[in-house]
Amino acid sequence: MAVNFDSPEGHFDTSHNLFRLYNAFSIPSGHTRSVSPVDLYPKDNFHTLVLWDLNIHHSASDSTRLLANYDQFLSSSYFDRASAQLFSLVNRPGVYTRFPFTSNHHPAVLDLSFANTALLQYFSSWNPSLPPTGSDQTALTIILSTPLLKPPPKGPNWKYTDWDDISPLLADLMLAAPPFLRTPHSLNLCFDECLGKITHLVTSNTLTKRPSSYSKPWWTPELTQLRRIHHHTSCLMRKKQTSPALPRVARNT
Repeated sequence: MAVNFDSPEGHFDTSHNLFRLYNAFSIPSGHTRSVSPVDLYPKDNFHTLVLWDLNIHHSASDSTRLLANYDQFLSSSYFDRASAQLFSLVNRPGVYTRFPFTSNHHPAVLDLSFANTALLQYFSSWNPSLPPTGSDQTALTIILSTPLLKPPPKGPNWKYTDWDDISPLLADLMLAAPPFLRTPHSLNLCFDECLGKITHLVTSNTLTKRPSSYSKPWWTPELTQLRRIHHHTSCLMRKKQTSPALPRVARNT
């Protein structure tokens, strides 16, 4: 069963193999896992979603967790492979997916979801808000939408940005100094804070725009030219109706 992203309704359709799902689970066995990073992330450009629980931890999914060296070493190979194959983590960082029943274990982020570049454009949301199932792991909701059903997002209208006014504000902007204790976590927090200040300053001084719901972001000048040829050939067919080849030319244009 596959979802047809070309359908405006987004119906599931067995005749279109446009969505592929990998679901992996591995029981811990020392410093190894039964599913390797190479097997988990395919090399092709097919629309692919990868879900896995390999009982490993990584700072990208759970930045507040203090990781042991072997945790970081084990998980890095999976995250590095995901980046190399252009897969992006769609979890909300820091949102726990496992709540153990025992008091000597801490909540953790174990159920991870990755979408490749081909599928990421259809990704809408990731949410662990389903009712409890009796397991110590939460059920997840991942929503994929066709571009035709998505409302056009608001975005800065850079065409009308007054950089002459913004440049002095950027020069006077006070950014946080690098942390004294430079750990990966503290550097990430410092970078996010500085980037947030710069982004807020620029976007707050830039007009926003929302494309029309009838706009077609995938339309190109080449398609416009082909549409003109199609209509021109169709008009000739209706007016002259002398060449039997014209209907076929119009249909195949």
